[in-house]
Amino acid sequence: MEKAKVTIKGRLAFIETESGAKAVIPSTTLCEFIKRFNLIVENGNVNCK
Repeated sequence: MEKAKVTIKGRLAFIETESGAKAVIPSTTLCEFIKRFNLIVENGNVNCK
């Protein structure tokens, strides 16, 4: 598992991991993305169940 910072702006989610990887994805697929890549979101503005 890797820590990541997520910023949501409009309908886009900007993700940056502690290893330096970056991604921009639709916010509607954010929870699937987090689960698929085993990310731990550092900031608490994401609610995935």
